[in-house]
Amino acid sequence: MTTPYRWGFCNAVFRQHRLGLLQIVPTILLLLLSNFALGSCTHRAARIPVTNEDIIKSNEVYKEGDIAFARKDYYAALIKYLEASRLNPNNEYIFNRIGIVYSQLNYYQEALTAFRRSMQLNPKYSYSYNNTASVYFALKDLKKAEKYFHKAIALNKNEASFHMNLGSLYFEKKKYDRAMAEWRKGLALDPDILSKRENVSLVGGSTPAKEKNYYLARLYASLGDVVRTIELLEEAFLDGFSDLTAIEKAAEFDPIRKDERFVAFMQKMELLIKLRPKTGSSAAPSNNAPSRAQSSRSA
Repeated sequence: MTTPYRWGFCNAVFRQHRLGLLQIVPTILLLLLSNFALGSCTHRAARIPVTNEDIIKSNEVYKEGDIAFARKDYYAALIKYLEASRLNPNNEYIFNRIGIVYSQLNYYQEALTAFRRSMQLNPKYSYSYNNTASVYFALKDLKKAEKYFHKAIALNKNEASFHMNLGSLYFEKKKYDRAMAEWRKGLALDPDILSKRENVSLVGGSTPAKEKNYYLARLYASLGDVVRTIELLEEAFLDGFSDLTAIEKAAEFDPIRKDERFVAFMQKMELLIKLRPKTGSSAAPSNNAPSRAQSSRSA
């Protein structure tokens, strides 16, 4: 089996697959077969007798689903994963994968059903708990999302993405200190977690961009990363942030406060804020202010 996919929960885009009616109908039947008798409880599911031949065939079909998923052909992937689950209904990895595809297609209730089945098959499989939490996060049910993120971490404390996800939830709840604490744990486990494609978006969509970038700048400053801190503060300033006093008071900036690059940046920002039009943060930056195209931070 392949490594479990670390699903990112923010704004999955519905991608229409070129399926004709005759192809869609079998898909619907497969969905019904998959959801039948899954139940709503989370106790360990009874194992169904399966032949070795069916297990081998299921693994082959599962890999075909992975190929379709890699090219973002989600409907084709779903058909393969559902076929694999019918051949071997005892595989928690397959049902986790089914849940991921449903999530990508915004079928959140079906995703929860698939993740629940995965957890029933293996109550210690942490990725299904994390993915369940991610769906609840997308549905704005932050209470349940927090519950399942904590369960995932309790099962696997060394998975960086779980801590990043929980930090994102805390950020959405405006518990900024707790958010940064979880992000630090994640970065300590995997310093490259933020650059990985499968990593979740760090912050929820309802938080203003200037706040997101300011708090991320605090996070990187606490880690001593002056370059990334400056990049994020530039973004925050471009989005209207202007509270230099907050930067001066925040202890997270202490590790880089005397760095020549940071000192020069703060002096420049102080000048630009004075030159900024008084009509509000939405006004265009002055000619001397860095534009988004000039920002050193990549998109």
